[in-house]
Formats: sequence, C-alpha cells, structure tokens
Amino acid sequence: MLRYLFSESCLGCGQNTAGGLCPTCTAELSRVPNPCLRCGLAQPVAQCPRRSAAWHVDAVVAPFVYRPPLDHYVHALKYRGVRALGRALGLAVLPTLGAARGEVDALVAVPLHRARLRERGYNQAGEIARTLAGELELPLLQRGIERRAAGPSQTSQSALQRRASVAHAFAVRRNLGGQRVAIVDDVLTTGATVNALAAALRGAGAVRCVVWAVARTG
Repeated sequence: MLRYLFSESCLGCGQNTAGGLCPTCTAELSRVPNPCLRCGLAQPVAQCPRRSAAWHVDAVVAPFVYRPPLDHYVHALKYRGVRALGRALGLAVLPTLGAARGEVDALVAVPLHRARLRERGYNQAGEIARTLAGELELPLLQRGIERRAAGPSQTSQSALQRRASVAHAFAVRRNLGGQRVAIVDDVLTTGATVNALAAALRGAGAVRCVVWAVARTG
C-alpha cells in the first residue's frame, strides 16, 4: 500500500515507477557506444574536438545519444516547462557515473544569463544538477558563478561560432582553490560552453573540471 501511495508516474509512459523514468523508457535511450573518457564521443573518434580548440575539461560523462526519445525530453524540459524532467534525467545519468562520482568535490550547473533565467523561470541544467547533488550528497555551487552575456541561441551555430560566442561568457567570483568540480549540463555538443566555464572555474582555483551531461551529439 505504501509503495502504491508514494510511487511516481514515469514522464515517458505514465506507468508507476520508483523514480524518474521507468526501466522500459530508460532502456529506450540510446547509449553512446565505447565513449572517449576525455571528450565523450564514440570511439574511434574521427575528429577529436580537443585538437581543434582549447580544451579545459579533464573528463566527460555523457552516456546517452541526443536522438529520439531523449531529444523530446530535453526539449520539453527546456521549452515546455516540464521541470520534473530535470530530476528524471538526473536519475537516468546517476547509475552511469561509476567511479567518477568519487572524483569530484562539488557540482556546478552551467548557468543561464539572468534575462534567460527570468524568461524560462528555472535553469534546466540546474534541475539536473540539483538531483545529482542530492543523490551524491555533494554541494551544488551557485553563488558567485554567473553567465555575463545572454548571447544568441547556439542551436544553428558552427563550432567556431559557438566558441566565439562563449569565450568570455562566464565569471567566477569565489575561491575554488583545490576543488574538483563537475560541470552539469543537459546536452554536450561542441564542448565550447563547458570549456569556457571550465576555464573560468580553473581561473578561480579549481584543479580539476569534468563534465556530467545527459546527452552527447555526434
């Protein structure tokens, strides 16, 4: 009776679940085959992004491929106000972290500019990060970490344009001396955003920056 009263509904199919997506809907998420631990792309990597731009990220965990049905979940989280999907996607990522969970001291969600945060009402990366931080009992750092410029949508931008648009987008005004930080985001594409944030975090004293994202694009 207690299990029935406190069960959740899967945001994918509506069936009862212990939390987040049900096992069936989770199994429908395509996984990145043999991912590179440094960039998250499937190996063998035809064109490693670490060779074409400054790469400040030490490791990447981005277990799922950005394709249906996951792209629909991410779109609903970001643009349709389905905030609960942040928790569901965070719980889907959690079992894939493995040993990586013991290699960080704190989490940082990729911040939104205050104008976009005001428009959306919440930060989708923050919803994912809050779930991971709670489950792992790690601090989620927010104060003193901000996005200085809103910038245009990166959806249709090339890798070069993305790097240029976020080159100086982040400011970190707190001491992170000696800390190992996991940057949390929804989708990792070119890596421009997370590397710009990692550079700012390292400038504030972080000694290691890794990325935990839900999905990786090819």
